[in-house]
Amino acid sequence: MARFYHFIFLILRLKNGKIIDMSIKSIITVPNKILSDKSEKVQSINEEVRKIINELIETANAQTEPEAAGLAAPQIGYNKRIILVRDFKIIPNSEKMIITNIIMINPRIISESKDEETDWESCLSIPYMYGKVKRPYSIKVIYTDEKGLEKKIKAKDFFARVIQHEVDHLNGILFDSKIIGKLITEKEYNKIIERSHE
Repeated sequence: MARFYHFIFLILRLKNGKIIDMSIKSIITVPNKILSDKSEKVQSINEEVRKIINELIETANAQTEPEAAGLAAPQIGYNKRIILVRDFKIIPNSEKMIITNIIMINPRIISESKDEETDWESCLSIPYMYGKVKRPYSIKVIYTDEKGLEKKIKAKDFFARVIQHEVDHLNGILFDSKIIGKLITEKEYNKIIERSHE
C-alpha cells in the first residue's frame, strides 16, 4: 500500500508568539466556484504538486471535528487532479486504529461492482450536513503515487466510498447532488444514529 513520506519541510511562522504551520489551509466551502469546476490533469510531479500534496496531508491531519476521511485539491484551492484518501484499520484485539494517508494523482476508477450500498456521507466543503448516497460497494482504481509510480488497487466498503467521493470532487461533483432523500443537519443525523443504537 502506498505510503507518503514527508519530503517537504513545513513552513513555520511565528504569530502572537505561537508557531503556526502555514501548510494547513482553510477548507473551501460552497458556493465557491472552484468546487464545481473540473480539475486539470497533473502533467508532472514538480514543486507545485509536492506543495499541494504536503498541504493536503497537513490540512487533513488538522481536521478533528469532524475528522477527515479524505480531501481533494479543489477543497484547498487548487484545480489539480490530486486527492488524499485515508485508510482506517483497527488493530486486532485493540481499540487502536492505524490511519494511512494515501495520495492519488490523476486517479481513475476503471471498474465498479454491480453490488451497491447506500450509506451516510458528509463533506468538509458542505459543513455539518449529511445525506445518504448510493455507490458501488467495490471498485478498482489506477493512479500515480507521489513518487511518480503508477498503482492499481482494489477498494471496498467505506474505503471505496471515500475514493469515489474524492474523485467526484475532481469532476466538480459534490455529494449533495447524489443524495437519496434530503440533506439533514448534524443534529438530526446524531439523533438518527442514537436511535439506531438503542
